[in-house]
Amino acid sequence: MDIVITGHNIEITEALENLIHEKFKKIARHFENITDVTFLLKTDKNDHIAECKLHLMHNEIFSEASGSDMYAVIDDLMHKVDRQVIKIKEKTKDHHQSEGVERKHNF
Repeated sequence: MDIVITGHNIEITEALENLIHEKFKKIARHFENITDVTFLLKTDKNDHIAECKLHLMHNEIFSEASGSDMYAVIDDLMHKVDRQVIKIKEKTKDHHQSEGVERKHNF
């Protein structure tokens, strides 16, 4: 898995980079098929904006958050991405696997 962090009109400090890596470790535990992750951090006047593009095996997730504090924006962004990853994982999970085994024994 490759994590790319870029910044527009903002310097990517080691603290921001470490925060993103630590928060993303929690997301990576939910889903093993993450192939590529791109973070874009930017400032626009008084707003801080964070975007994340996440490539999965058969899907792509895009999420965006904005606010006045970059650290709070990154927390909000990671929460949104986490919810989206869990939602995709639940969709791809086979919910009827155990029903087929039960039906087989009833015949």
